[in-house]
Amino acid sequence: MWLIATFAQTSLFSLKASHATSSGGKSNLVPTMYSFKMALIDAAFRSGLDGKKVFNLVKPLQISFRPPEKVVVNNSFVKILREPKTPIPGQPYSHSVGYREFVYYGSDLKIALGINEISDEDVEMLKCLLWHVNYLGKRGSFVQLKKVVREENLSLEFSLVPGAETLEFSPDGVVQFLDDFGAGTKFDNINSYGTGSVKLGKDRIFSLVMLPLRQKSSSRGYTLFESSILGTSDY
Repeated sequence: MWLIATFAQTSLFSLKASHATSSGGKSNLVPTMYSFKMALIDAAFRSGLDGKKVFNLVKPLQISFRPPEKVVVNNSFVKILREPKTPIPGQPYSHSVGYREFVYYGSDLKIALGINEISDEDVEMLKCLLWHVNYLGKRGSFVQLKKVVREENLSLEFSLVPGAETLEFSPDGVVQFLDDFGAGTKFDNINSYGTGSVKLGKDRIFSLVMLPLRQKSSSRGYTLFESSILGTSDY
């Protein structure tokens, strides 16, 4: 059983891929499982709920994404400030240029949460939290929730869930490393005011996720992706 949230994009999306450098900020095409779970935890605190309880609820959840049928990545160079290698008195930062990508969605983004292992009461709480999520990815990547529905199965338009068995899938697809909570992640590690820290490979793990998109065209200024799914078979 899945809880599927449909989000409308209200500003360009950007979330720097974890392997990207500060100068070469390539963006993921969709949010990551880690960033979406953090958005739910943030929504819990802002709505007056127990964020630690919500952390324990969302940590093991399976998350899958259905990207829009058309995704356009805008390739941009922007001015940035960075700390100089050799400190200069009175000038803590120097001006530089960095590569950034901003992603436009041609239609809605759908995010599915696996709810087989949680109670109906917790499902209702998740529904409430979803209405408090107003941006995904880098701050300023605003979204607006349109609806939340329950579905028994996911169509092949959704990303391939790590570890899931599928009867069929498209040979076309964009594979990206998306991060998620590790099995041993503790609330103190992801808490900005806690004493712990997030450790790669333990608290923050990376999974290969295939998005059902194919590159259609590209130029110096943009890259266009389109859905690679022709049918609507379920798995």
